[in-house]
Amino acid sequence: MIPKSPKITVYITNYNYGKYISQAIESVLNQSETDFEILIIDDGSTDNSMKIIEGYIKNPKIKVIQQKNKGLTVSNNVALKLANGKYIMRLDADDFLFKNSLKILSSELDKDPNIGMVFGDYYIIDENENIIEHFQRHNFNKDVSLLDQPAHGACTMFKVECLKQLGGYDETISRQDGYELWLRFIEKYHVHNINEPIFNYRQHGNNLTSKEDELLDTRTKILKKHAHRNQKSKLRGLAILPIRGSYIDNRSLPFTKIGKTKLIDRTINFILNFSPISKLIITTPDSKVLNYVNAKWKNKIILIERPKKISLINSPLAPVIKHAFEETKNSYDFDYFMLQNIETPFKKPKIIESGINIMRIFNVDTVVGLRPERDLLFNHNGKGMQFIMKQGSFRLERNEVYKMVSGYLIRDMKSFKEKYELFGEKIGHVIFDQISSFNIRNKLDCSIANYLSLNHKLK
Repeated sequence: MIPKSPKITVYITNYNYGKYISQAIESVLNQSETDFEILIIDDGSTDNSMKIIEGYIKNPKIKVIQQKNKGLTVSNNVALKLANGKYIMRLDADDFLFKNSLKILSSELDKDPNIGMVFGDYYIIDENENIIEHFQRHNFNKDVSLLDQPAHGACTMFKVECLKQLGGYDETISRQDGYELWLRFIEKYHVHNINEPIFNYRQHGNNLTSKEDELLDTRTKILKKHAHRNQKSKLRGLAILPIRGSYIDNRSLPFTKIGKTKLIDRTINFILNFSPISKLIITTPDSKVLNYVNAKWKNKIILIERPKKISLINSPLAPVIKHAFEETKNSYDFDYFMLQNIETPFKKPKIIESGINIMRIFNVDTVVGLRPERDLLFNHNGKGMQFIMKQGSFRLERNEVYKMVSGYLIRDMKSFKEKYELFGEKIGHVIFDQISSFNIRNKLDCSIANYLSLNHKLK
C-alpha cells in the first residue's frame, strides 16, 4: 500500500512505448529504496501500452492516469499536482533505472536542505540496450561556476516544495521542459549532481531530442522569454563586419552571388534589419568594397579603411576591431559588439538573438556560436598520430569538442576595452544548426550554397 506521504514520487510518462513500458515500471519496483509511489501517466497511447499498464493496476504502489494526448509539460504538471512524495522524479517510458538510483538521488537531497535539485550521469543505449556512450557531467560542487548546461529533463529529482513554489512547468513550452525549468530553478535554489550513472537513456528515432532544428527553435523561445524576465536591462549593441576582399585574400568572395544576391549584400541587409543592432561598422582594406558600400549604403554604415598591416591572412581580429573603434566616435558607448562575416549566408536572426539573450541571462562577457564536433580528431604526440576524440568512444561533457561558427561572436564592450582581447574570461555559447553554420571558404562551397538556396528555399 502507498503510504499517505511517501518519500519519493516517481512518475512515468508514456506515449506509445508499449515496447518498453514494462521495463521502466519494473526498474522502479525493484529499487533498493522502497519508500515511493509510482504514477503512470499515459498520454493518449494508440498502441498496446494500456494493456501492459493494466497488468500493474493492482499493485498498491501504482496509480494510473489516462488522458488525451496533451504533451509532456502538461503531464509533468499533472504528476506534480497528484504527487504525495517529498521528492519527485520523472522517468520516461523508454528509459530505465539502476537498482540504487532512487536511494542515491534522495540521499543527496536528504544531506543538504539548501539543495532543491539533484541529478546523475547516464548511459546512452541503443534499442538493443548496447551502451553507446557514457554521458558524464562536470562536478557541480568543484568544477562548475557557469550554470548554462541544464540537467537532463528525466531522472532528475526535485523537492516537490521547490517545484510548486516555482509554479510548476510552463505549458507553453512543448519540448525542452527541463531547460526552461532550469533557468527558473537556478535563480532561487541550489543544484547538485552525482558523477555516477543512474539510468539508461534509450536513443532511437522517436526521442524528443532527436530533431535538432525543433530543439534549437524551442531553446531560442525559452531564452527570449527569460531574457525579458531578467532584471538586467536591454543591452545596446553594434555590429562589426571585417571584409578582407579578394585583393588580400582570394578566399574572400564578397561579390559572389548566392542565388540572386551577393554575399556582401546578404550580410549587410541582414544586419541592418536586425533590430537589436543599432550601428554597423565595416572595416576593409579593399577599395572595391569601400566604393561599393559607400555608393549603396552611404548614410547607413560606418566605413573604416583598414591598414594593410593588420589585414593580412594571418592577422588577428582583436587589433582590427580595436582600430575600427578608435576610428569611430562613441563606439565604446555600446554594451557589446557582435562580430559577423559575409561567409555564413544562412544564419537565422533568432539564433543570433539567442546569443544576446545568453549574455543577458548568464552575465557572460563573451558568447560564441558553436557546432558539436563528432568527427575523428588527431594530434601528433612525437611518435605518430593519436586520437583526440575517438569515434564511438564514451562521451564525457568535460571532453566534448565544439567547432566555432566562423564569424559569429558577441563581446562585452567594457571588458574588451580593458585588454583588447577577442575572448573574455567567462564565455557562453549558442548552438547553431547545421545550415546556419554553413561557411563559404571557396568556389565549391559557393556551389553547395547555391544548391541549398534553391532546394531548401533559404533566403
